[in-house]
Amino acid sequence: MALPKDPRQKMINIMYLVLTSMLALNVSAEILNAFTIVNNSIDNSNVSITGKNNNAYAAFVKQMADDPEKVGPLKAKADAVKAEAKTAYDQLEALKDQIAKETGGYETEASGEKTLKEKGNLDVATRIMENQKKGPELQAMLKKFRTSLLSSVDPKDRATFDKALPLQIQDSYKGEDGKAKTWTTYHFNMVPAVAAFTILSKLQNDVKNSESMVVEDLLKQIHANDIVFDKMQAFVSMNSKNLQEGQTLTAQIAIGAYSTTVSPEIVVNGQTLKVENGLATYTLPVSGLGDKTLTGTIKLKKPNGEIVESAINEPYTVGASATSISADKMNVLYIGVQNPISITAAGVPAEKVAASITGGSIAKQAAGKFLVTCSQPGKANIVVSADGKNLSSKEFRVKFIPDPVLKVGMNKSGYMKASEFKVQGGLRADLENFEFEGVKYDVVGYRIGIDAKGRDYAEGDANSAYFPSSIQASVRSLKPGDQVYFDNVKVKGPDGRVRDMGNISFKLN
Repeated sequence: MALPKDPRQKMINIMYLVLTSMLALNVSAEILNAFTIVNNSIDNSNVSITGKNNNAYAAFVKQMADDPEKVGPLKAKADAVKAEAKTAYDQLEALKDQIAKETGGYETEASGEKTLKEKGNLDVATRIMENQKKGPELQAMLKKFRTSLLSSVDPKDRATFDKALPLQIQDSYKGEDGKAKTWTTYHFNMVPAVAAFTILSKLQNDVKNSESMVVEDLLKQIHANDIVFDKMQAFVSMNSKNLQEGQTLTAQIAIGAYSTTVSPEIVVNGQTLKVENGLATYTLPVSGLGDKTLTGTIKLKKPNGEIVESAINEPYTVGASATSISADKMNVLYIGVQNPISITAAGVPAEKVAASITGGSIAKQAAGKFLVTCSQPGKANIVVSADGKNLSSKEFRVKFIPDPVLKVGMNKSGYMKASEFKVQGGLRADLENFEFEGVKYDVVGYRIGIDAKGRDYAEGDANSAYFPSSIQASVRSLKPGDQVYFDNVKVKGPDGRVRDMGNISFKLN
């Protein structure tokens, strides 16, 4: 811009240029300060991840004490990952120190945060990373570290980890002019010192997070092939189930655990049984008095394909017995469902056995099989009769069906991945570990609130399980760090009651 000859106008123009330059410097300073804020946040995150990783390594030490043969090879891999991650982290830290040194070192701002003295220096990063070839060396080291991490992962999971690892190192990038740029040029050429410093801190964060993913996977592999026995039941083995007066009853009693998620193959007396929720039921119309034996096998496949087999050899006695009234599911009758009951009476043909109940209704389905329906909690008494004569009675407890568990997808309240939450359609109410099949709860209403970072709090009311339309856009915009609240959740079960389930919340990660 040509300056005018008039002295007064010259002064005005010069002052304008000075003010414009000062404004530009002010904006630049704000941007550089923003890099400092981001870098300090990354440093805090790295401290947190280090603590998490240390807990994982401590878990390896504890597991090693319990089962060194099984844990040893996995712990060796974890120790190697730890050492390589430290080497990578320290090399990045050394580059940060070199940048700090060549820009005059550090200074402490009014806020107490440590920052570079010459944050805006444009020469140091280029000189160190490009001219001194530190950038290509760093790139090669990080690629080698990443390959080593993937070699520690189970081969069948390697492709998934390859995509998921935070540490991703590309060979080249396309610049704004459309031309290819090297990894070093793209990240460090003519960038302010504080920006290069922050990029190196971010790479340290990627190293820590990648280390965490692999070490946690190795820790899970310790029990990857273990069968989880998630339900327990009392088992009683008696010396005889048909005793006479004066004899001694001997019973061996233990608590037995079984898995509801892994179904074994059970064969009894040559018959393969149907297994549901980890349990199988064998029925046999017995005949002929005397001692008998149930024989067979139980085979269970472990996650790695190994077969575990156990023999069945259970003696029993056939003889005269007393009247038996038993709930096929348990010694409890539930409101809202048909409760199956088995009734037998010694010396009486099954087709002649009748039953009545107080506190409900009972219907005969087949010989010895009945269905009981109850409507009020408390107690119900079943009376067995034959040919008009009362034979026996038994009292049962009557309860409402248990409350369900609220879920989004397969997740209960707590932490959940944001990407997984966004693809769900609404709130579920699942009845877990209940003996009856096909019993379902319907979500009839709730209030949902979304607390998303950087956005206004969003909320809406639903009159079904599905997310209300007014909140759909907010659900699709969810990101890690956001929180979702469900309040005043109401569900309706097969007994017709609308239940208040209270509140749950999810922290997205």
